[in-house]
Amino acid sequence: MMRKEIEVMIPGAFPLAATLTLPNGGNGTFPLVVMVHGSGPIDRDSNAKGMPMNIFREISDLVVAEGFASIRYDKRGIGASKGDYHEMGVYDLIDDAQAVVEFAKNHPNIDSENVILLGHSEGSILVPFVNERVPVDGLILLAGTAEPLPVTTAWQREEIMKDLRSVKGFQGWLLRLLKVDQKITKMNDDLFKLIQESDDAVIKYKGKKINAKWNRETALFDVSESLQKVNCPVLAITGTKDVNVKVSDLEKIKAFVPSECETHIIQDMTHMLRKTDVEYSMSKIMNNNKKSLKQPVDAELKAKITQWLRNWKKRQVTIDKTEMLVK
Repeated sequence: MMRKEIEVMIPGAFPLAATLTLPNGGNGTFPLVVMVHGSGPIDRDSNAKGMPMNIFREISDLVVAEGFASIRYDKRGIGASKGDYHEMGVYDLIDDAQAVVEFAKNHPNIDSENVILLGHSEGSILVPFVNERVPVDGLILLAGTAEPLPVTTAWQREEIMKDLRSVKGFQGWLLRLLKVDQKITKMNDDLFKLIQESDDAVIKYKGKKINAKWNRETALFDVSESLQKVNCPVLAITGTKDVNVKVSDLEKIKAFVPSECETHIIQDMTHMLRKTDVEYSMSKIMNNNKKSLKQPVDAELKAKITQWLRNWKKRQVTIDKTEMLVK
């Protein structure tokens, strides 16, 4: 399918650089998928330094092939976007995603009544909040969670501790001798205390910049409240080898969302949205993540998104016809 890519600058607290991709060579008005990234210094294609995930580039190609426009943007302070990434908080991320939706809804090639928000990882936590501010017509949540972020991060830390304690042989003996698990716990506790006692957006810890504002705000962030206000169709997908979020949260998402919610568990898929044959272990899967990026985004995941988009389109056509009959 012919497509047209338009480089745009989205006004907001800080201008955001984005790519708007239109099907059919840009001739016509199209439904839209807005892509909201996961955590970290990530650009419009879901790439960070040393971690070229390319998730949104691949998903953009997928949705455009289905007749949808897509818009993906560089996070604040990343790529060609203005601002300082390290000074950004969770609500700044929501503000930026809202600005992208509002910009796109006003674009002459976009059908403002047919907009879908797609989030990966942290993005899937943010988009229900964006939907509260600017109602959209569908949500796609990839590798998301349904609980307060501190609960998820505490679970992640415990998984790391379990990994450390399960190491056998000389390496395991050395880890226990050096009390590595206790040192990691103390370091996390010290950093959390430092963050909570500061009012600064950015602090330094062991010579490294820490986004203190983001960390303070995530400590109070609970997506379950926002999920209960969603009144559009939802697609939520997580993989069984995802060590960043709990696959069991899919059922919680379905229980919280009052509207139609379709969920899928994909066997062996990780948080990088690729499959792996590495055993389920946080350390082993995290160590394998970069290697897995040599593969494209999982084909089964793409097929689930494609089918949901097709069903969503049929539903929208039915709604439009019903509204015409009522009129």
